Amino acid sequence: ERVDSEEEKDDLLDMLLKARYEDGTPMSRKQLIDEVMILFTAGHETTANVLSFTLFLLAKHPEAQEKVYQEVKNVDFLGSGRMTIFENLSFTKQCIEEAMRLYPPVYVIDRVSLEDDTVSGRDFKKRTIWLMSMYELHRHPDFWEEPAKFLPERFNPKNKKDYSEYYFPFGAGPRMCIGNNFAMYEMIITVSTLIKKYRLSSSLKEITLNPLISLKPKRVPLTFQER
Repeated sequence: ERVDSEEEKDDLLDMLLKARYEDGTPMSRKQLIDEVMILFTAGHETTANVLSFTLFLLAKHPEAQEKVYQEVKNVDFLGSGRMTIFENLSFTKQCIEEAMRLYPPVYVIDRVSLEDDTVSGRDFKKRTIWLMSMYELHRHPDFWEEPAKFLPERFNPKNKKDYSEYYFPFGAGPRMCIGNNFAMYEMIITVSTLIKKYRLSSSLKEITLNPLISLKPKRVPLTFQER
């Protein structure tokens, strides 16, 4: 319908419809559908899943939840200076970072070798497909102290280690998630707003994972008690 319409709209779909390759040809209908599906999956589902995991972890760790509340209770999210408030929400950010360590939304990353290579004495041909488990890496005892525990303080800028070689919630390299900064902004706002208004709890003892395109929980029952 949008392809056949001559009406112009200022949105992402309109940008995709107007995009042209170097030879001047537009995207095929199949590629347009693929691009839209990627936008829905990468820009919506992953964020929603991280929020589900983060809220559950805060519900099960009331001391961390209270610390978030003390950090956000006097913050005016609708004020004119809302873009500058994030430097004062460091612990809230740490909770989200720790949730993404325990439950990385993109739990497996794939790459393709651009040329023949040798790694650890083994030869790999060009176009070899590599699959790397972020879930295993983020919980590996060689890199993390008490890897199964929810410890947001490990990401405190004042005392955190350099995790750049084994912490990849948004991927890495030139194909790193282009929306990582927006996603963090969105998640900090959401978590802060909810914790400011509600006290969370959950009767669920442990999350059951449902690893599909992204890592998601099967169900996360939460109780919201107004403060």
